[in-house]
Amino acid sequence: MKLIFPIIIILLFPLLCYSSGKDKSMPADEFVNLNRVINQSEKYASEFEAKVGRKKKLLNSRETTEKERIKLLIDISALYRANMTDSALLYSSLADKAARRSGDEREMLLTSLSMADALASAGFFSDALLKYDSLKVDGRDTDAKISYYQAGRRIYSNLANYAAGQGMYSEHYIDKYSECDDSLISLLPKDDLMYTFIINERLVNKGKYEQARKGLEALLSKLQPSENLYGMTAFQLAKVYRTFGDNRQYAAYLAKAAESDVRSGVREGFALPALAAWLYDQGKFDDAFRYINFALEEANRGDARVRMVSMAGWVPLIDEAYRREINASRNELILYVVLVSLLLLALGVLVVFLLREVRKSRKAHMALLSESKLKDTYIGNFIGLCSTYSEQYGSLVKLVDRKISSGQSSELLKMLKNGKIAETGSDDFYKTIDSVILDLYPDFIDRVNGLLRSEEQISLSSKNRELNPELRIYAFVKLGVTESTKIARILNYSVNTVYTYRNRMRNRAIDRDTFESDIKNI
Repeated sequence: MKLIFPIIIILLFPLLCYSSGKDKSMPADEFVNLNRVINQSEKYASEFEAKVGRKKKLLNSRETTEKERIKLLIDISALYRANMTDSALLYSSLADKAARRSGDEREMLLTSLSMADALASAGFFSDALLKYDSLKVDGRDTDAKISYYQAGRRIYSNLANYAAGQGMYSEHYIDKYSECDDSLISLLPKDDLMYTFIINERLVNKGKYEQARKGLEALLSKLQPSENLYGMTAFQLAKVYRTFGDNRQYAAYLAKAAESDVRSGVREGFALPALAAWLYDQGKFDDAFRYINFALEEANRGDARVRMVSMAGWVPLIDEAYRREINASRNELILYVVLVSLLLLALGVLVVFLLREVRKSRKAHMALLSESKLKDTYIGNFIGLCSTYSEQYGSLVKLVDRKISSGQSSELLKMLKNGKIAETGSDDFYKTIDSVILDLYPDFIDRVNGLLRSEEQISLSSKNRELNPELRIYAFVKLGVTESTKIARILNYSVNTVYTYRNRMRNRAIDRDTFESDIKNI
């Protein structure tokens, strides 16, 4: 019993360690929110299509003017740009054709910008640059210039990311990207949210991380997760916290950025692949595999060629690590199955042991109850015998007092000599003794007969509860009074009479030598 509980603790220890081990570096709430949004991605995709659908409905309305129609086509292309590149190209092409039919130079500029933007998103960089570089905005209105530099910003951002690590090419596109930012900073109102974002992004690039953190967090508080700019801001904050060495906050803001991408219908976002890569570095291959697969599926659905190329290098690494983890998990599972089996075996042994102990305890309890009842019977019968002696003694005292008071001393002496008084008292005493024996051992006569030869067995009347002298003597032997002199004094027999009765009974026994010990064992 003492060894079983330490064994159980030893077996449970690995399971307890496994279940209680939580990685506190993981941003639990942000991951929960991201996983919930990913699981509901179809819902957000439907909401995005509904948003586009409302614009398409206006597009087909007879009340829509040609100018409004061109703007709607540009807007639809812009919505599709980060979601479905083929559709973005389609609607920018329709807008360009409509603008050329109208002959409006401003409209043709805007639709050409839309076309260049869509081409870059689809990965057709040479066509996009050719288109973009052919456009001129000198002397144009401010809104047209803003549209021009915003398009350039996106085009050069895609090119810089695509050429990352390629030295001079990457630096060239980054410089062009910065030039567009310079122009936008000079054109955008200072209270414009995009202006605030560009300023803080520049602070990040210049290494002014603490200043950038404050500005980006203030900007994030003004945005909704369903806005694309929210995801862009959260991504920049993730970069800031990575430079601080705060992995938890880095992962948290990547998760927020990825959540925003799913909500806003962006299928070419950087956040989720970056989060998958970070999880890979942390050894969280299960989550890394799930996120990179989802990001790849989204990029494939949106035909985001650039993003698919950038993720292609990570997929085999994460997939291989994930497979290794599955194999390791399988081995762990086998180990835990063995441990649980041993634990169940130990519990089974413990249950058997406890059941055995319960049965023993129950038997001991029943024996104790039986012994308690027997003790109560002994006490009751002892009190009864004492009461009988007391009554006999009282009666004798009254008889002697009455005879002496009435001058009948000679008659009293005569009664004593002929044994009449003793005989009367003995009869009552024997009846009491017989009743006590039969109360304690109801089957005493049958058990004694079982020790006698069949032709020598004792048959008594069932109408009364009296024993014959032989049974009475051996009842005292059963009670532990084995000396004939003591039995003679108790029963008021002569010693020779007791010897005679005992010998007579032994001679009638099946086994004379063990008869008296057999009587004691009844």
